[in-house]
Amino acid sequence: MKEKSILHVPLLSPVWKKVAFMFFPLPVILVIGMAIARMDISPDESAQVIYGCWAIGFGLLNLSREKDEDEMIKSFRLQAFQTGSYWLIWGIAALMLINYLRFDRITSEIFTAYLVLFLLNAYIYAAFQYQKFMASKD
Repeated sequence: MKEKSILHVPLLSPVWKKVAFMFFPLPVILVIGMAIARMDISPDESAQVIYGCWAIGFGLLNLSREKDEDEMIKSFRLQAFQTGSYWLIWGIAALMLINYLRFDRITSEIFTAYLVLFLLNAYIYAAFQYQKFMASKD
């Protein structure tokens, strides 16, 4: 496959991991700032700000290159994306079931793009870190 292909995703420099970690406390600061500024923000909007920032943070972590990016890491990365997608399907099914049992209906407000992207990227990150941990134990 050519490097210029639309299917080629270039990985970011490891320095981007530091930027990614800034996205985890950022939404808390933003939401508190908006509350102090007395902006009329609903709890749902606050949750979306948090989910969105965390999705960006995990996304940057997932796309950041490791210091030693070899074939094993590339294999782990591919497996992590597959595993993350699998966990996302079951995670959404669990949320739908919990939501149905709690409200006797499946409300669409909880299933936003921000939430789904956050869950997907968090699952991918967790699967990748788990694989690296298991490989280091051997």
